[in-house]
Amino acid sequence: MRDMRRLLLVMLVVWSAVPGVASAAEGLHSCSTSIDGKAASGRCEGRGSFRLVVSCEDGSTATSSWLTVFNGSARTRVHCRSNAVDASIEQREPRFP
Repeated sequence: MRDMRRLLLVMLVVWSAVPGVASAAEGLHSCSTSIDGKAASGRCEGRGSFRLVVSCEDGSTATSSWLTVFNGSARTRVHCRSNAVDASIEQREPRFP
């Protein structure tokens, strides 16, 4: 049992020292958008702040509020008065307390 604990501790130390592993939790990734008629949805994973910006068929723009993700995922949805034609994710530097 004692050897197993030691092995787990060594594995944890090695795993945390591997480049890229620590940085995977920083920044947003796996962001996606979708459009369904007058509505658009956006989603991101990771750590950071984002909002959904949607272009509408009538020339207007719909924008969500800024969402901040702390090593997890968040989803938002906005609606146009006419059909949504394009959706994108806008990111900014997170403002963590």
